[in-house]
Amino acid sequence: MHIDYKEEITDLEQKISFSEKFWQFVRFTVVTGMIFSVSFFALNFSAYKQIFEGVINPDAQAKAQETLEEAMGEGEIDSSLLLPVLPDEKDVKKQFAWPDMPIAPTDNRLVIPKMGKSVPLVAMSMENIQGENWNELEKQIQDGLRDGVVHYPGTAKPGQYGNVFLTGHSSYYPWDPGQFKDVFATLGQLEPGDRYYVYFDQIKYVYEVIDKKEVYPSDVTVLEQPHDKKVSTLMTCTPVGTALRRLIIHAEQVG
Repeated sequence: MHIDYKEEITDLEQKISFSEKFWQFVRFTVVTGMIFSVSFFALNFSAYKQIFEGVINPDAQAKAQETLEEAMGEGEIDSSLLLPVLPDEKDVKKQFAWPDMPIAPTDNRLVIPKMGKSVPLVAMSMENIQGENWNELEKQIQDGLRDGVVHYPGTAKPGQYGNVFLTGHSSYYPWDPGQFKDVFATLGQLEPGDRYYVYFDQIKYVYEVIDKKEVYPSDVTVLEQPHDKKVSTLMTCTPVGTALRRLIIHAEQVG
């Protein structure tokens, strides 16, 4: 019986070669994935830090929520935060008008107690929408996001019928000079029934969340303006650190 050793050796070499290529591919995939993961979390460290802190230290977040609610007159006032009344001047409160309402901020502002956030609202001019200059509009919005949460141009103002549309970053380039690169990193914490507040021209408007969903960036229906309702929308990119989809928090005005 004749055995072709040369052919067997060739088959063995081919099998070894295939095995080496397979494991090279596996090693390359694993290393590439590790590099990508490390780079991704390094670039979005600040945003994910907020998310993890909320999980690890919920008491701190609860305290921030309580502080903001007290500041807006929504919770019970902590007497330890008030100035003491001197023993011989207990009747002062009866003699003078005592403020029974919180002081409104002088700027337009979004306050989300559950997230511990109080953020300036940035107004946008209408010229780029009217002129359909979409590239300039995008640049205008990105510039505005450095200073707070953008009130999307052409949408309703608080108190008006329509949709008060507010958008902010969930995460952005760490080298960007803006101070609000991850202001909406924890926006996903909001659930139906939660409330947020918009101060506009020193009037407080109260919004209660009624819906939460994710949409693709091409879905412009989220900007629709109803004529018979006073609603508001908060929007940010999701998952955090990507622009794959948009997280939409829909709320109605209740106060």
